[in-house]
Amino acid sequence: MSYNVTLAPFSSLTNDEFSPVYYENGIVFCSNLKNNSLVTYKNEQKNLINIFFVTNKDSIKWKKAKMLAEELTTNYNDGPVTFNEKGNIIYYCRNNDIKNQIKNYSDTTNKLGIYSAEFINGKWTNIRPFTYNNPFYSFITPALLPNGKRLYFASDMPGGYGGTDLYYCDWNENDWDKPINLGPAINTPKNELYPFACKSGKLFFASDGHIGLGGKDLFYSQEINGRWISPIHLEAEINSPDDDFGLVTDENFKKGYFSSNRRKTDDIFSFTANPLQFARCDSMKENNYCFVFYDEFQNENDSISVKYEWNFGHGIKKTGLEVKHCFPGPGKYAVKLFIIDSLGGDSIISQTSYKFELEEIHQVYINSPDAGIVNKAISFDALKTNLPDFKISDYLWNLGEGFTIRGPAINKVFNKKGEYTVQLGLLGEKDSLGNSFKVCVYKKIKIFDDYQELAMQTAKEMAETDEFYAIERLKRSGSDTCRSWNVKRDSSSIKKINSLMVRIYLLDNLPELQKYKIVESLHEVRECTIEMNDAGIAPESYPILFTFIKVLKEIPDLKLEIAVHTNDRGLSGNNLEMTEKWSQELYSYFLDKGISGEIIHCKGYGELRPIITKNIKKESYLNRRVEFIFMNNSN
Repeated sequence: MSYNVTLAPFSSLTNDEFSPVYYENGIVFCSNLKNNSLVTYKNEQKNLINIFFVTNKDSIKWKKAKMLAEELTTNYNDGPVTFNEKGNIIYYCRNNDIKNQIKNYSDTTNKLGIYSAEFINGKWTNIRPFTYNNPFYSFITPALLPNGKRLYFASDMPGGYGGTDLYYCDWNENDWDKPINLGPAINTPKNELYPFACKSGKLFFASDGHIGLGGKDLFYSQEINGRWISPIHLEAEINSPDDDFGLVTDENFKKGYFSSNRRKTDDIFSFTANPLQFARCDSMKENNYCFVFYDEFQNENDSISVKYEWNFGHGIKKTGLEVKHCFPGPGKYAVKLFIIDSLGGDSIISQTSYKFELEEIHQVYINSPDAGIVNKAISFDALKTNLPDFKISDYLWNLGEGFTIRGPAINKVFNKKGEYTVQLGLLGEKDSLGNSFKVCVYKKIKIFDDYQELAMQTAKEMAETDEFYAIERLKRSGSDTCRSWNVKRDSSSIKKINSLMVRIYLLDNLPELQKYKIVESLHEVRECTIEMNDAGIAPESYPILFTFIKVLKEIPDLKLEIAVHTNDRGLSGNNLEMTEKWSQELYSYFLDKGISGEIIHCKGYGELRPIITKNIKKESYLNRRVEFIFMNNSN
């Protein structure tokens, strides 16, 4: 990636300007420009640092910079600053003691702290000190997440890794939680400071402790699954042998501003990205961890009645001469086969154990769902990339606008149904001759209007999955269970207008253990029906619905979509309204049984999405159904 870097028009030749941040339609920054204050100094060679604001005059020119606010100006140094997304809350740095009228630069006891204020009726009011300010050490360079829920800052408080370290506090609706050090992946024995928290999750900061070009250099990192990735050094156009710090950028790091003293005074520079090109981008291969298991010595047991039981660990057992199983990922596994004399009291005839190791394909890997829905964010990351001899120096994503998005993990919202190509390019560290290496892969994902459509196009119905998981046939008493509840799915009951077939779908983003447990818990009800009446859900359907409630309570990280359909018979013109009413009855029932509204969604589709499209009257009742679509809640 390369960048065009130019001196910002509002940065002067003689004064210091640094730490720009976006505010309203302009830039707020720190500077020692004269502010016409009456403050006197004991050291005339130094000027106060104050907070200034500059706005665009037009697309090219900028207006003259002015003080941001008198009420935030003290007799000492003020800034840098950070704002929430609305721009009505500011956090800024200043000296803790501002009572003296004369600034004494030899006084090192007046530590720096962080303060906040609210913009009310045209004024910054309610100025408050940060909860953890301390007269014995400094809190500096605050950076607020756009949603205001996390505050990053630097401090030299005891217990760090040396110099100034980066910390964060999370907002608990009343005050800030205790500071948390970002840890040794970010902090060094030297100094880390000037954080900038991007909406995408990236954290930019300056450091003179990580390997760079000299002085303070700019880096970025990202917290993924509770861990910070190794900091990535920004390009040479942005970094220099001098001090580079105080960066602000848009969400995708396409353009922004940063500070540097490469011209001997602190100045603000603007930058714009030049998209990187990859000469070749290969199709990503999917790691396959699904296998068919069978006993190669099966002929020796033909003369007796035996049962083959396979144990895959984690409570997963499958019965059959030949079974299929998917492992959750790479690793070492052991599979046990028990051959049992089913006529002799289930005594074990023989026992065999198979040990093996599964590895990932050596490639760049895009970890993401294969499908999503319109206006719902999809997460992509490169954390499963397996390139043993390739040391990654940066991650670049192309989602249709060139390789302009950086980072090991990103989110993307697609606002239109269709098929999309996602590309991931990796930059490798330069070798001893200065040559850099690049690799790239792509994968296609499909975007649907809703989860029901996604399930119909991509998910397996549990009738297929049930066979795949080969749950012991003796456990499969679905029809008997349905008969005991008087809701067996046969032609006599299903043809009633208020009788809905149960259909169960499992999305691919479910881990294998979750799939197995769902199939094991629900195989008895997959041939049942849900009965509705004028009062809502018929009582004989409660036991069936309760099996779904048990699954949601017992299996973590599940989400359930319920879709209610009917056919084109019966209440002409009111089918959509009728199924929507039924879906709300089901939703209320699940809530009443303790299921959170955050993990369940119900919708009625009327006759709009039939599974039988032929105009055959005797088969149209098959369109009258309720679909239970299970998905992983982590996405």
